[in-house]
Amino acid sequence: MRSSFLRLFAAMSFLAATAATTGAHAEETPAEKIAAGHSFALRVCWACHVVAKDQPTAPILKTPAPSFHDIAQRPTLNEADLRKFLASHSENIGPNAGMPNPLLVDYQIDEIVAYILSLKQ
Repeated sequence: MRSSFLRLFAAMSFLAATAATTGAHAEETPAEKIAAGHSFALRVCWACHVVAKDQPTAPILKTPAPSFHDIAQRPTLNEADLRKFLASHSENIGPNAGMPNPLLVDYQIDEIVAYILSLKQ
């Protein structure tokens, strides 16, 4: 039941977020990609992850998924693997197959990757 709810929630969030996007993604500067990734994550990923310090609502999971900051600090994190992970066509992705596939399109992957990598310290 819980995984069905999360899948439904993820799909609804994705549809709502993509409906609010514009078509000018090809010409984004790196700073614009980071800002767009931040904004997109606050609309779509917040329910499971802490995506930013300015996140207005806490994740709904009792034990949230790893924060974007924590993901960015992983020593093995690299752009290629992050892209591959986010582009997965599996139904559930992640080390424990607990994350519903977000069904991201290429420009959304570009933006999320830019945002997460910008958090690396």
